[in-house]
Amino acid sequence: MKRLSLRSATVICLSWALAISTQLALGAGEKWTAPARAAAKKNPISADAASIARGKASFMAECMSCHGPTGRGDGPAAAGLEKHPGDLSKRLPDSDGALFWKITNGKSPMVAATKLSEEERWCVINYLRTLAR
Repeated sequence: MKRLSLRSATVICLSWALAISTQLALGAGEKWTAPARAAAKKNPISADAASIARGKASFMAECMSCHGPTGRGDGPAAAGLEKHPGDLSKRLPDSDGALFWKITNGKSPMVAATKLSEEERWCVINYLRTLAR
């Protein structure tokens, strides 16, 4: 009886593992979209020289290792990632609110920017907007 239970448990666990890995594989190609409410949020920090400089400093400290010094996704840690970091030097179609949500929440392999304050994240967005100029 125990053997049957162990076998059943193994089959159930393997079935769950297969189902989860299938869902992850199917979701890998999905577009990363912020919720509408988050995307509608306005940047409360004006894009002046001071906020851009602060955003650049935060970017260099927390984002550069993957996104690279100019935001092209060519940072030293990028080579080891399964998914290539986004090229932030191109015009970013997302709203500031959507970018804030993405930076705040992350999506594998990008980690959430938990080390940055809310104000620093908004400043990073101001800096990112300068990369495509």
